[in-house]
Amino acid sequence: MVLSIEFAFLCIYFVFEQRLDQFKRIYVLYLQVYRKLEDALDQIVHPQKRRFARKALEACIGRILEVKGWMVLLHDNKEYFNYDDILLDMRLPPDKLDITPPHFLTDDNKEMYKSREAFLTNAHEEAEAARAKAKAEKEAEAKAAADFQARKHKREVVAPPPPLTEDECIVLVQAEERGRQARQKLKELMKQKKMQEEELEKQRSGQKPHTKDTAVFYLQKITLGFLGRLQTEASVVDELTLIHMNNFIPPDPNDPRLKLIETLKRRKELQLINQMEETDAMVETKEKIKEMEGQEMREIMQERINIWLNANRDPDFNAYPAFPKPNQGGSKEIIDPPPEMWRPADEKKKGGDDKGKKKKPKKGIRMPEAHAEDEEQVPMCPNYFGRLIKKSIEAFIETWHDKDDYQNHQQKFIPEVLKSTLRPLVFEEVRIQVDVGSRELLLQLKKKIAADAKEAYKIALKAAKKEGKDKEFKAKAKKDKIAKMKAKKEAAAKEPAPPPAKAAKKKPKRKKDPTEKESVESLTKELVTEGIMPVCPKRSFDEYICQDYLRGVEPDPIKDWLIDNSMAHAKRLTIEYAVLPMASELVHENAPYVRTLLLHGGRKTGKTLLAHAACTAAGATFFNLSAKIIDGKYQGPKPIARMLQIVFKLAKIMSPSMIYIEDVDQVFVTDKKKIKAYGLIDKPNRIKKALMKEIKALFPGERVFFLGTTSNPQDLQGKKGPSKATANFCKFFTKRIYTPYPDYGARMLLWRGLLERHGAILTHHFNISTLAYLSPDYSIGDIEDICKKILDVRRLRKIARVHLKVEEVVDHLYEYNPIEPNLHTIARHFGKPPQPVPIDPDADKKKKGKPDAKDAKKKKK
Repeated sequence: MVLSIEFAFLCIYFVFEQRLDQFKRIYVLYLQVYRKLEDALDQIVHPQKRRFARKALEACIGRILEVKGWMVLLHDNKEYFNYDDILLDMRLPPDKLDITPPHFLTDDNKEMYKSREAFLTNAHEEAEAARAKAKAEKEAEAKAAADFQARKHKREVVAPPPPLTEDECIVLVQAEERGRQARQKLKELMKQKKMQEEELEKQRSGQKPHTKDTAVFYLQKITLGFLGRLQTEASVVDELTLIHMNNFIPPDPNDPRLKLIETLKRRKELQLINQMEETDAMVETKEKIKEMEGQEMREIMQERINIWLNANRDPDFNAYPAFPKPNQGGSKEIIDPPPEMWRPADEKKKGGDDKGKKKKPKKGIRMPEAHAEDEEQVPMCPNYFGRLIKKSIEAFIETWHDKDDYQNHQQKFIPEVLKSTLRPLVFEEVRIQVDVGSRELLLQLKKKIAADAKEAYKIALKAAKKEGKDKEFKAKAKKDKIAKMKAKKEAAAKEPAPPPAKAAKKKPKRKKDPTEKESVESLTKELVTEGIMPVCPKRSFDEYICQDYLRGVEPDPIKDWLIDNSMAHAKRLTIEYAVLPMASELVHENAPYVRTLLLHGGRKTGKTLLAHAACTAAGATFFNLSAKIIDGKYQGPKPIARMLQIVFKLAKIMSPSMIYIEDVDQVFVTDKKKIKAYGLIDKPNRIKKALMKEIKALFPGERVFFLGTTSNPQDLQGKKGPSKATANFCKFFTKRIYTPYPDYGARMLLWRGLLERHGAILTHHFNISTLAYLSPDYSIGDIEDICKKILDVRRLRKIARVHLKVEEVVDHLYEYNPIEPNLHTIARHFGKPPQPVPIDPDADKKKKGKPDAKDAKKKKK
């Protein structure tokens, strides 16, 4: 029985793994498409073509996130995948898995980001000036209080000594100068004395002085040895360059990469110029379309509305239908009616009344079960953005396939395409104006019809009074009115009933905004003065040095649980969950929604660097709610709730935004001893309830992201292991990413990259593999601290003459403490599911051999 269950699980695992392999391949293919679209958008100068390329790129980003979310579901919510087989089949190197953040997030909105940064820097300067002024005032008050106390207790305040006169200053300077000259003469005398002593020792030892021939011989010997070593090093460098293994070539002034940078600058300038010309031409083109085609549009709309009014007019009551309200779309469906849904002839005859009823089977006849297979189908991956990619490609082909753009060398905008894009906007503006006029005209017509009917009734009543039949006339008019009302009700009953409306969701009660009357600028200045809204440090993902590699091992669902993700995995996941969804509101609203992200790992593993790089790449507004920042501020539950409301309000207004908390575990810690150990004025968990309420109120499309980091997840655990605080902490975060310690390959890259970044010139004699071997338990921050300590100002002055040696680094390597193994294991396995237990096929046999407890008791009795 156990073997059969194990075989069934293996079959299911094989089926899902096969599907998972298919989606892995799709994911890698979409990454290649994303790279090409990113390059195309970066290189296109034509403003109208760039718009189409950006739509396709946004759709591709959304599709990548859809596929990745589906892969995670198929992989039991595990974030790390092995792409070795797919890369080998597609003949791609591992670096093709790298994701670069989309450049249009920062390049297309440079002016807005510059103005925001200038505003924040000015606010910071004003806040610092206010703090300095307040500090000076406090010092003056303290001094005045001290003077008052001294006078009160009759203590003499010692006055400062009087300033020196000019003669006294001259005497001091002269004394210092004489001393300096004496010290310098003493040094020269000591040198001469030393040289005399060396000559005396040579004479006593019998050493003869060098002649011209011996001196020339020694000079030639030293010079020839030096030149020979230079020739040997040059030949070694040439050989390494020939086989493409020389990583120490000095920068070439004619390097083509410098030309590439210049070309990129000129391209960006040209893109900006063309975009500004198009925006300036939009206003003129819009006005021309209104002048040339506005009247014709208005006449066509009015004609269609009149036809609809006459077609839906009640002939019996001579009444016009109600005109749709603006919130219902106005005359949109009147001018462009939606297509009719096709239904079979049988359903049309029946009217769809018996659609939901089940037919009772006749006696003795067994009805076949319909759609039995559909219920057992595996759910499919969502494909919202796949349709958008198809639509964007079709729109690009339809717009540009017949456009002759050969002579447009400067890639300026095309007026015809601009008109076609602005015409729907003008049409919508004219439609709104026509709707207003139609509503007024319909109201006048209804008043006129009512007045005509009233006048006709009065004339008929006068004629009936002359004949003496006014009572009969009133009774007949009343009967006609009742008959018309009945006919109207019967006609309404004969019409097919509209489909049952879905139960409307109750709208949540709108919270009272305590800052409703305050302006955005005043709220921003308040947060800036308190340090909650700083200028985010400009960091790049390139500073997080890592590289993908092939594991060369077949995936195993049990063993993979013990294998750590690489640094490249952490970098890629941070870009996928923190940067790509910020591409646009469309992507953020329809892609798998990730509200909160946690970066957990050991100390100095690059968590803060990844957070700052994600904020910089997304062009997001940065909010810092760390416990150290808000400690001693906003004391009390109401001020804390108000502060968080301000933060999230500004984050939604100034989206995209990132709310960051360093050491976020402190917010969820409940142990009083641990809270006291933090050494803070206020408890860091005082913001927990208000923070959870505000984060639950975030919705897709608002482009607000919460990111937390922690290097001490062991503080959340109790004495016997994970506690309630651990469970609440894990539930709070949608995604958790482990930032690992560098392995051997990562350390090779780190040592080389960080030493060169801090100014070292490495030659082929510098053995980096030795450093990578000697630093297995050191973090990224430790390696960078060692590089900074070695390459100080004095060492950098002579770095060109005396190259860096491995021994200098090893001497400083042992000054730093490596990782503690207990903390490493806690950080590694934090938040992971329990380790799967392998099935033992001999479990039943073992159970049969051992009697149960109940059977043993019966035997004893």
